[in-house]
Amino acid sequence: MNKTKDLRKMINENEFIMIPGIYDCVSAKYAEKAGFKCLFLSGGSLAYAKLGLPDIGLLNVNDFSESIINISNITKLPLITDMDNGFGNAIHAAHAASLYEKCGASGLQIDDKLLPASTPTSHEVVDFSLIGPKIKAIRDSVSKDFVIVYRTAANMYDYGIDKAIERVNKAKELGADCAYVDGLKDLEQVKKVSKEAEIKLMINLNEKGFPASLSFEELSKYNYKLGLYPMSSILSTSFALERIFEDLIKNKSTLKSRDKMISPALKLYNLMGLESITKEYSKYYDEEAK
Repeated sequence: MNKTKDLRKMINENEFIMIPGIYDCVSAKYAEKAGFKCLFLSGGSLAYAKLGLPDIGLLNVNDFSESIINISNITKLPLITDMDNGFGNAIHAAHAASLYEKCGASGLQIDDKLLPASTPTSHEVVDFSLIGPKIKAIRDSVSKDFVIVYRTAANMYDYGIDKAIERVNKAKELGADCAYVDGLKDLEQVKKVSKEAEIKLMINLNEKGFPASLSFEELSKYNYKLGLYPMSSILSTSFALERIFEDLIKNKSTLKSRDKMISPALKLYNLMGLESITKEYSKYYDEEAK
């Protein structure tokens, strides 16, 4: 619960906060080591890493919950976790939110994409009359400090920026603490959301989108509160894996690739607790020897 209070305090302060998307314990520990203040369990990254499948709504509550438990147990940082569009109606969304909190999450993101899509290539959002009750049910099922982030794909899917802003403002009335309009296409849209949204704002800084071209100072100036980098870690990991495995096939050895690895390996082992855990439990054998 202290992590949850920490997250609540963060979003109530004026500082612009960068949040990396992570997908497992290793990515979480390196994000913590780098100095981030909060983590985001990315559904897209988790789908690739855990299921080996695209992010099309195939993850379930148990997939997320297992990861939340493992990650929250090894980091001191608060964790916001994806929950797609709530896994069903308000009953399912409330159940998932309560479970997420019990597993160690300090916040969640719910979005309004239609999952599963009516056709493999369709881009649709759920009518707000269906997403609104989920937000309200989530608010009633979690602690007062637990943070609810609402993401709308309305602008990304060409329903229009005005419709997207209308949705995030309605979300606030129903209990959302923060929201973001995905798919911002230019500076005018970035400014418009900043001016007209009545809720604390997150912004998606995925490298392929326009907002990623804006500086840290600009984003702070436009009243954005949280900057999300959802896929950066898994894309970087994939790039490194591709290179090291190609080198191994080509050279029949990894020795020429050592400069691309953490060295010495003990740095990774100890980051994950080898030295501290061994030292803590060795004392029981020392006491037995006495």
